[in-house]
Amino acid sequence: MDIIIKKNEAEINENVAKGLLGIWGIVLLVDLLCWGGVFNISLKMTLELLVTAFITLVVPAVMVLRFHLYNDRMKYLIVTAAAVMAGASYVLFTFQALFLFVVPTIIAGFYMSRRLLYYSGIISVTAIITTHIITGVHLRQPWIEPFTGMEAILRYGAIPRCLQYLGCFLLIFLMVNRHMEMILHTASAEENLSNDADLILKKEFELILQGLTEREKSVFVLMVSGYTNRQIADKLCLSNGTVKNYISAVYEKIGTRERNALIMKYNRFVKEND
Repeated sequence: MDIIIKKNEAEINENVAKGLLGIWGIVLLVDLLCWGGVFNISLKMTLELLVTAFITLVVPAVMVLRFHLYNDRMKYLIVTAAAVMAGASYVLFTFQALFLFVVPTIIAGFYMSRRLLYYSGIISVTAIITTHIITGVHLRQPWIEPFTGMEAILRYGAIPRCLQYLGCFLLIFLMVNRHMEMILHTASAEENLSNDADLILKKEFELILQGLTEREKSVFVLMVSGYTNRQIADKLCLSNGTVKNYISAVYEKIGTRERNALIMKYNRFVKEND
């Protein structure tokens, strides 16, 4: 299962990066509403939020989508950046931005990595405590924060909110863990196939290749090898849209759109048909 997840990590990075750009768009919308007088937030605070969002959301997204950085540390950088963004939003908007502390853990869940989930929990709790200490020293909007003074903010703000977050973290962890067990069960079933069944799968793979054009065959082989659409486009010198069209055509011919299932079934036959 780890091999399968690793092969799809680049695609997960791309999907998460697109999500970060979506969140940045929402931040921009909030700022526009503030500038339009809908929310009573000072111009300085909205600009601080926009700059922070650009650094923590747009920069990591560009690193993935534009420069194709897919190393193992990228997912930790993305989770850390999301936690920093949540903390900055809390410093500016106090309890109204509390739910944002769950975002790093949701992002970590996409990667189906227990280690990354634990890291997201540690970094998020650290961000909650740190931001409450900052607001205890200086409240940006004292008319919004219900608690004042360092002791009250830590006792009635930081501790309860850490507990609330840990409750959400537990639910996300159990959900991801259950999903990983289901994938592991499927992968184990595939590994335990008999030689005859393995030969049948190999025959299926060869038949699929016979039914594809040369270009579709190249795209399909790279796809089941774990390459993302963007990586396939770069490797074959095609546009991303063209690759999507080829993949759609392949899906139509083989009768399934389950990319992960195709990788699990046929990945081991790729080298033999390289």
